[in-house]
Amino acid sequence: MSSENFNHLILLIGTNPLPNFVVADYFLQHNQNIQTISLIHSEPNPLQAGTNSQAENLERLLRERWEDKLQSLQFPLSKIPLSDVSHARSIQNDIHEFMMEKLENADGVHLNYTGGTKSMSTHLYWILKSTEELKRRPSFSYLDARNFRLVDDDRDELIADDLRKNIDLTFEELIALHGFERINKPSTADFSEAAKTFRELIENDQLHLFYEDGGYDRNIFENKNKKGEFAESKSQLDREKINVFDPNDVFQSVISKMPEEYRLFDEKGSFNWDMSKRQFKKYFKKSVRFLGGTWFEEYVESMVENGLKNKPLKIETNWVIKKPDWPAKADFELDVLLLHGYHFTGISCTTHDKKDLCKNKGFEIIHRTRQIGGDEAKAVLITFLDNSVKDMLQWELVYETGGKDNILILGNEDLKADRLVSEIKKFVFGE
Repeated sequence: MSSENFNHLILLIGTNPLPNFVVADYFLQHNQNIQTISLIHSEPNPLQAGTNSQAENLERLLRERWEDKLQSLQFPLSKIPLSDVSHARSIQNDIHEFMMEKLENADGVHLNYTGGTKSMSTHLYWILKSTEELKRRPSFSYLDARNFRLVDDDRDELIADDLRKNIDLTFEELIALHGFERINKPSTADFSEAAKTFRELIENDQLHLFYEDGGYDRNIFENKNKKGEFAESKSQLDREKINVFDPNDVFQSVISKMPEEYRLFDEKGSFNWDMSKRQFKKYFKKSVRFLGGTWFEEYVESMVENGLKNKPLKIETNWVIKKPDWPAKADFELDVLLLHGYHFTGISCTTHDKKDLCKNKGFEIIHRTRQIGGDEAKAVLITFLDNSVKDMLQWELVYETGGKDNILILGNEDLKADRLVSEIKKFVFGE
């Protein structure tokens, strides 16, 4: 039976529901006969972690996509809990008790066994294969996640090649599929002109001047009573330290291109002590954060967006993400987000030039991209490291995480626009 000639689709739900969505969305696009979808998931109990929440997230997204488009598709979807995903007899008992009777009248059954455990896929495959009560011989497929291909398991041939061209997600849909939500709003401040100044500095090999005497110094913006924290009011600033600070020309060139309300220094280099309490609270911290590093995110986003504008790529910056049930301050931030179809790449930008600090950032972005996009998600860390140190860090992260093809470290010799875009293009698109 053709892998697209059935009306009952069975999916195995593991910890990452993205492959299940890709498979379901593809078949729903190409098979209008599908009426029922069964989601087989692990039941939460002392023996195992449950994947019922992943099944619910998947159902929610499929409902949003397909309930109005394909009215023959039945919602809610059928969810089948397995009490012990490692025990053959238990799997067989649960499948026979909760699902097999429903399949007897199905006009064709198809199992995609990409998700779930090996035990789940193996035992369900043989249960379906050996069941004589089915009207028609079942069909099987799997998602070759590394190559983004859907493969017919019966014929060992492609059903679809490079599903990134067929399956499209928004960033909101992708994170919701994994139970996350964005908790910050997009910034309305326009720092694009200031970011252009940083591009000029990088292209002219002058970026170092921004950090030399009279350049950016985090210390002068910190709370004088709490080292490491930015001031929350003018009274918390060290007035003497700021008044003796003499901004250099490069620092001033950046300040002059920032939105007027965010300029902390005037044309003569004097700090704007005339800010009201409201103005300080609204603009100070965001201004200092831009000078301290968010300029780097904006620069990277701008270069990638312009350099890859002919590519099918969604780009966002500065998303703060968490799960609704996480405690306060348990959120995490993604600097730059890329989405090619459904394939996610997360970029972390840091102005650090010390390997240990960058390595921590590397572990973080690798972990977060996998949380959002699964094992096939890609992670990029853009740093100020020298070439030799960058190469060593790349090797260490690959060795310690096992992610050879999914990790890219860039350093200070990769920052110019042409090279930066070329490296990211090659990494994301393989060209």
